Amino acid sequence: MSATDTGSFSSSWVKGGVGKTTIAAGSALLAAEAGERVAVTSTDPAHSLGDALGRSIGSSPMQITPGCHAQQLSGRERLEDSWNEVGGWLRRAFAWAGLDELEAQELTLLPGLEELFALAEVAALAASGRFDTVMVDCAPTAETLRLLTLPEVLGFYLDRFDSQRSLRKTAGDALRRLGDLPIADAQLARATRRLTDELAAVNSLLSADQTSVRLVLTPDRVVIAEARRTQTALSLHGFNTDAVIVNRLLPDGLTDQFTKDWRTAQLARLSDVRSGFGGVDTLVAEMAASEPIGPDALVSLSRGLYEDRAPSAVLGRSQAMVVLTGAEGPELHLPLPQADKAQVDLWAGDGEVHLTVGDHHRNLVLPGALAALEVAGASFVDDVLVVRFR
Repeated sequence: MSATDTGSFSSSWVKGGVGKTTIAAGSALLAAEAGERVAVTSTDPAHSLGDALGRSIGSSPMQITPGCHAQQLSGRERLEDSWNEVGGWLRRAFAWAGLDELEAQELTLLPGLEELFALAEVAALAASGRFDTVMVDCAPTAETLRLLTLPEVLGFYLDRFDSQRSLRKTAGDALRRLGDLPIADAQLARATRRLTDELAAVNSLLSADQTSVRLVLTPDRVVIAEARRTQTALSLHGFNTDAVIVNRLLPDGLTDQFTKDWRTAQLARLSDVRSGFGGVDTLVAEMAASEPIGPDALVSLSRGLYEDRAPSAVLGRSQAMVVLTGAEGPELHLPLPQADKAQVDLWAGDGEVHLTVGDHHRNLVLPGALAALEVAGASFVDDVLVVRFR
């Protein structure tokens, strides 16, 4: 992550209580101490960022220390502004179909929509030029993955909605003769276009070279296993994981046998983390004697965590999807670390590859060189899904 250009760092985690809010806040404060202009924001509905900082924060960036601002994001206002016209038309269409007002309103509020517009606020903040780095304290894993993939999914449907505008206009008069069905007009088309542009800005931010994800976990077997599944899902959607942060490792020098045995087990799991996340950097934070609350304690924790690294730097890169020339023709290489091969399903058509990995699904729009070709087969090579074309 560049300190001279607007950057974005997204902190993801596996289960509540692993310390991801503490890590995000401490990272931001340490970067600001080095002279950067930093904003740390939270999309977590638990609203724990202010608790970690020991300050009350709101929906607008508030200065915590020189160079460091913090905010608790709320997408409600942006949701009302951007979704008002589109959602209003949908409500009218549902009412025409016989639903009452309450049912229609519930159907137009898609799950995760408010969080999505909170992410649009992050994109606007990163583009504002006010900060060198924006650090995001994300929601729990399932919510975060849904949040990060919503811009692509919703943008996909909005693009198709907009591309069919001429067809809707031609059919408008005929449909009106059937009754009072609300027809999507030019005003709605403009609203749809604005919404699509906002989603494109979010996608652009998430896929930028200076954007990365850090997985925060504790050295517990169940947590590590879920973090591995999370990395697979992130790789599926093209997000760069630059580091894994192992938090709350018991310190050395413990004297009682119980905690010594527990630390020995933690060190064994730490070794698994170092070798099991596709070579990305592993950072370790030891458990402190007391809960780190407030800027001083958070900065102290972060100094030990990052050592000589800059918190705002992109610390590493997970492998990206690439197109290569194989022995029999072009190949699409998609890294899927930790993927259960038995849960991978793939089919192709209409210039797209439809890929499902467990509970996660993605439509990959193929580049022009591959869109007209047939899929000849697919296989796994060292945690990389290789799709062959002919």
